[in-house]
Amino acid sequence: MNIKKKILLIILTIISIFSFAKIIIYYINSYQNKKTNQELIEKSIEKIDNKHKINYSKINNEDVVGWIIMNQNKINYPILKSNDNNFYLTRDYNKKHNQSGSIFMDYRNNDFKDKNTVIYGHSMLDGTMFGSLREMFKKGYFDTKNNNYIKIYDLNSKEITYQIFSYYIIDTENYYITTTFTTEEQYKIFINKITKRSYKNFNIKIDTTDQILTLSTCSSNNKRKVLHAVKLK
Repeated sequence: MNIKKKILLIILTIISIFSFAKIIIYYINSYQNKKTNQELIEKSIEKIDNKHKINYSKINNEDVVGWIIMNQNKINYPILKSNDNNFYLTRDYNKKHNQSGSIFMDYRNNDFKDKNTVIYGHSMLDGTMFGSLREMFKKGYFDTKNNNYIKIYDLNSKEITYQIFSYYIIDTENYYITTTFTTEEQYKIFINKITKRSYKNFNIKIDTTDQILTLSTCSSNNKRKVLHAVKLK
């Protein structure tokens, strides 16, 4: 074997080892995050008459702003918020480094008071975080009425229900994560645009007095899976 082939073989071996190590780390992080969150659920959530009461004191993190439950409890996480949209991309609710990250609110949002509250999460391959949104993008998922709702619990454990009215996959952009609007007309145009993007017509009328919730996660080829829901009055 000549020197060039030996060098190439060494390079390929190093790449293979590095890739394998990254895969192992990915699944270790995912397992740790899942285990940690399950422990948090068990000690923080009390279910009474099909209602959830969240004991936020158990979370011990001043960055928590609420809790999200949806997709038949497959998404069941505290919502964090930092002073940017990078911190919780790679940290769990204990602020420890973890590639699975956390479910977190856009730092520009005033909790759930804005016209458009944006929530982010990684689309993990094992279905954790916002990974189970893949199921919601399958044909027929929203034909089951119970699948069309998102439950948010504020810091007083008040249940806020949102009804899904639009979902789609789109190239990376900033338009759909606009959080505030300077005029009513601007918000009206926004609502019409994100409604028309939907893969399904939910026949839900949204007007400028409504508040909406936007979920955003990564998809293949640098695209984004997006889901919009309106707050029920």
